[in-house]
Amino acid sequence: MRILLKLLLFAGLFLSVFSCKKGANWDVDAAFPLATSHLNISNFFGDTIFKADPTGLLHIAFSKDIINFTMDSLVKLPDTTVILGFTSPFVSQLNPGVVLFSNNLSTDREITFNVTNGVELNRAIVRKGFLKVEYSNSYAQPLNFNYTINSANLWGVVLNINQTIGGGSVSSPATLTKLYALDEYAINLTGLSNTKVNTLVQSYTISTDPSGSADQLQVGQGLNVKLSFVHIVPQYVQGYFGQQDLSFGPDSSLIGLLENFRPSNFALTQSAINFRIINEFGIELSSSINSLRSIKTAPPNTISLNAGNLLQAININRAGKTNNGSNPVFPWVKQIDVNSSNSNLNAFLGNLPNYLGYSVTAKLNPLGNVSAGNDFAYYGHGLKVIADIDIPFAVSANYFNLINYAKVNLTGIRQLNNVNNCNIILQARNNYPFSVQIQGYMLNDQNQTVDSLFDWNNNKIASALTDNVNTVLNFTDTKLVASITKVKIEHLMQCRQIKFVTYLYLPNQPTPIKIKDSSYLDLVISADVNYNVKTKQ
Repeated sequence: MRILLKLLLFAGLFLSVFSCKKGANWDVDAAFPLATSHLNISNFFGDTIFKADPTGLLHIAFSKDIINFTMDSLVKLPDTTVILGFTSPFVSQLNPGVVLFSNNLSTDREITFNVTNGVELNRAIVRKGFLKVEYSNSYAQPLNFNYTINSANLWGVVLNINQTIGGGSVSSPATLTKLYALDEYAINLTGLSNTKVNTLVQSYTISTDPSGSADQLQVGQGLNVKLSFVHIVPQYVQGYFGQQDLSFGPDSSLIGLLENFRPSNFALTQSAINFRIINEFGIELSSSINSLRSIKTAPPNTISLNAGNLLQAININRAGKTNNGSNPVFPWVKQIDVNSSNSNLNAFLGNLPNYLGYSVTAKLNPLGNVSAGNDFAYYGHGLKVIADIDIPFAVSANYFNLINYAKVNLTGIRQLNNVNNCNIILQARNNYPFSVQIQGYMLNDQNQTVDSLFDWNNNKIASALTDNVNTVLNFTDTKLVASITKVKIEHLMQCRQIKFVTYLYLPNQPTPIKIKDSSYLDLVISADVNYNVKTKQ
């Protein structure tokens, strides 16, 4: 596409130079360079996952997250609502500043959160969340609500709310809704006795406001308060997290390994996956990776990983604390090396999967509450399973087939009608141990093939010179000529996209080839064009 545009620019230059000659009509031959390129392996495969080892051998190397299980999945603090208040059972004459009700001396001062999965928390720090309070005053004078969460403090100061609600009536109470931020509050969840779990302590006093007037409190009048702990996201939780059974999958994760790469009789000589299990929770687990599947969608094929007992009954120790607020966790890490010697990994990765299927189970605290209520978790930290995949590029295949598409639309370029013919000349210096053949198929708006760009018998770049084990001895030079005829130009004007199919043919099969980071393919592209120049009378 860029080459054609350069040709048209060149033709346009000629038109502008000679337009002063009235009624002229002649053919112009011109030769000029179009482009040069120094290609490496990533240009062929369209990927940046290649890395060289100390010997210069290229590896396909990348990491893929299989599991990322965070604190919000492990421990959930549910939205919790409680109703407080005071309603008078008899008629009273009240002055301003009089206490109507207080639970400060009561033992009924606790709120218990219904935390699921047997989790027993004794401490939490709130990352974000709110205390939503809805007030309803049916007394004629303003009432004051003084509320304290005795278990919650921020830098040593307990959470306290002192709110005045205007006067109302039973038929038309005064209402007010307020949100109070709980961000960064540390909450003790051991209750009044300091031995409970999931339980905070609160106290409140309801009194007539000093700014009000003396008045009569009727039967059924008073203050109703609805308190809701909403959208609580912990920064830190501590306690006993129970013996939960966790299950991940069966599911699959997109891997997209060389998606446009289609080999024939492809085989790996070596491969490895280093599974990193990273535990940032202060809990112990036992886990098994029950199945891993290499899933290829086109053509459909699935291969299960067979690694014996390597991925079974994995004991995972708890993380430690660093006492560093910006990096609070010292993770426990276990690495399991699965390779082509202890598994069928070559076939598993040689399937070139689009997806990695998995099924993983785990059990928290398999030995019970061995931490005596000191399990912990921090926001943004969790349990991770990462697969570090490494494939040395020493492979065998008959050929590699690469397919990609380029959008084009030449319908509005009228100057193409004035091109008589054009030869695109490609001079290649190949230092790879494979030959290269390329074809471009012109597709119309119905996705039908209307023509091809190149002559299939004259579009092959010769392989570098190799020995009998496919080690490159020297580069080779090849010159290719592609003729763009008048008919092809007409077909190009119907074209909406070009399907490029590239074949990389490997020599001396089944002997593997080794691709080094020093390998290259240099291209110099030039054009010979014949263009009909016409000027107006």
